[in-house]
This record gives sequence, C-alpha cells and structure tokens, in this order.
Amino acid sequence: MGRVPPPHSIFSSLCTLMRSSFLIVRLNPQKLAYLKFILEGYDHLAILSVLDPEKGLSKIHFCEKEKFLIKEILEDLKTEFSLELVNFI
Repeated sequence: MGRVPPPHSIFSSLCTLMRSSFLIVRLNPQKLAYLKFILEGYDHLAILSVLDPEKGLSKIHFCEKEKFLIKEILEDLKTEFSLELVNFI
C-alpha cells in the first residue's frame, strides 16, 4: 500500500495551486487545541500554527477562496474563545 500524505501536506499542495492567505489571532490559550480541532476537522479548512502558547497567539493558514467561511467561523467563536483578530492578510 502507498503512504497517504498527512493532511497538512495535502493542504499545502492544494494552496500552492491556488492563492493562500493567513491571519494572526489571539485567544484564550486554553482554547488553542479546540480551535485547531475545529478548523482542521472542518474538512481541513485551515491549518493552525501556535506562535506563542502562553499568550494564545496563533497563525491560521487557509486557501484564499475560504476567506469568508474562515471569518464567519471565527466571528461565531469570538465570544466563547475570547478571540481577537490581530492581523488579516
């Protein structure tokens, strides 16, 4: 059997063909794993990289075409996660 590539490599390959973006968010550090679970569990919608676990600072990588869905999900989680958009590119 052939080796199945990990989801993040599939994501990277797809976004290489398309335009990719990222945003920086700050949230309750205790919610980092939960946010990662939501974003990656949503059919690998985005990849979350933790920049500073103590401050809850994270970088979310996603395909440009998913920008509005990402913003909608983050807006829904804003209060529950004490989430703040730091930088959107």
